[in-house]
Amino acid sequence: MALQIGGAVLDLDRGTLRRDGEIVPVRPKTFELLAFLTRNPGRVLSKEELLQAVWPGFTVSEDSLTQSIHDARKSIGDEAQTLIRTVPRRGYLFQPPDSQAAPPLVAEVAAARAEPMVAVLPFHIDPADATAKALFDGAVEEITNALSYFKTVAVLARHSAFALAAHLSEDVRATAERLGADYVAEGTVEAAGEDYSARVVLTETTSGRRVWSQTFSFPKGEIFAFQTMLAQRIVTALVANIESAVMRRGLPAPAANVEAYLHFLRGRELLRSYGEGVNQAARAHFLKAIERDPGYGLAHAYLALAEVIIGGYADAPRAVLDGARDRALHAIALSPDEARCHRILAQTLLHRGLDEYDAAEKHFARALDLNPYDADTLAQIGYFRALRGDGEAGLALLDQAVQLNPMHPVWYYCDRAAALFVLGRYRDVVASLSCLPRKSAWQWAWLAACHALEGDTEKATACARQGRALEPGLTAADILAELRIERAEDRERMRLGLQRAGWDDALP
Repeated sequence: MALQIGGAVLDLDRGTLRRDGEIVPVRPKTFELLAFLTRNPGRVLSKEELLQAVWPGFTVSEDSLTQSIHDARKSIGDEAQTLIRTVPRRGYLFQPPDSQAAPPLVAEVAAARAEPMVAVLPFHIDPADATAKALFDGAVEEITNALSYFKTVAVLARHSAFALAAHLSEDVRATAERLGADYVAEGTVEAAGEDYSARVVLTETTSGRRVWSQTFSFPKGEIFAFQTMLAQRIVTALVANIESAVMRRGLPAPAANVEAYLHFLRGRELLRSYGEGVNQAARAHFLKAIERDPGYGLAHAYLALAEVIIGGYADAPRAVLDGARDRALHAIALSPDEARCHRILAQTLLHRGLDEYDAAEKHFARALDLNPYDADTLAQIGYFRALRGDGEAGLALLDQAVQLNPMHPVWYYCDRAAALFVLGRYRDVVASLSCLPRKSAWQWAWLAACHALEGDTEKATACARQGRALEPGLTAADILAELRIERAEDRERMRLGLQRAGWDDALP
């Protein structure tokens, strides 16, 4: 139940208070007092009744009630005391405004928020170390800003998070829940000689379960570079852990956008996995997400990606690639500021052919501009740079993506292999592709070519046989026709490698 109190909205079910759309931090007892007042409008409530309602079983002074009344008025913007009135020698009267019900949109947003909310608290630091406090207060703001790029994670505004930190002497979990924060990120900083050591912990507020923690150490002289690195690492870990936790919760109340969000998460998880039928199952979840929320841009984008993958990437029929392009464009129309929609459109254009590379370049750049912290975007752009002939820049971006996301999906190995091939590092290509749990005919072709270019004819031939056994009809000409490497000299090296491996003669 949501109640409009002047310019504030009190959500009794969720336990939050909002003003101008922003969550206002309130002490637990102050919230209980507000709740009791709003449940008893138009009636003078004695001090004894209020003390019994808010502090049952405890003996507290009237000063506690007076302070809570003061805090309640301040939290709802009632400094003029027109809503909570003092009745001399009798008690207090809550006089509701003319319209007490919250506007439907406010109530719906509060009840149906699909994404989890994170509060990033200021670090615990020795108060005497003013430099460290300034640094890490800035780092908290950087992390908060970085989190705000992700549409699947809501982040408590900085000033609200710092207000929450003021309640650390109380039950911080209870206060966080009242603010609507599903997770709290806290850090402790210690100075050790010329270094700082920062330990960061992410905790689920309802259960108190620690879902992620990590310790970072860095020289004091590298203080500013560390702010950005810390933000990037925490963002990656937070998003991965939070979205996994949401999936474990199971299906909540049947609000359409919540169901859509969970179908999206399940579909994306399947799309990142390996196994028979996983891509088709992912596609089904994306379709269900769109059925429940037709305006869900990100679900449209991932459906386009699923269609491309099922169709065979660059080998997909033209009609499939055209449809995926149109759906990705629709996703951007629905969510123009969602970086992943631009990235997926760029991927789709990449698979459509070399003549689409300039358009793909623009959307990759837009994706990176919208979210410079997303490891998958960095990896895809690194791959694209390599396809366009800049192997050094591509490999640097891919290595940065791996650093941000050490537990990355296996397709990173494929993209890294392309950058290594352009650089002529054939042994490293073999090492990267050897990390794949399953290999397609195309990946066996890359292995065959690289072994051949290294002069290992025996291994090259064995790989060629493995690939042709999977797809007997896949010829070297087919591979070169669909190869998305732009430079003629790089394509020629692939042709020469396949020829030396005897790809066309390797039928079982």
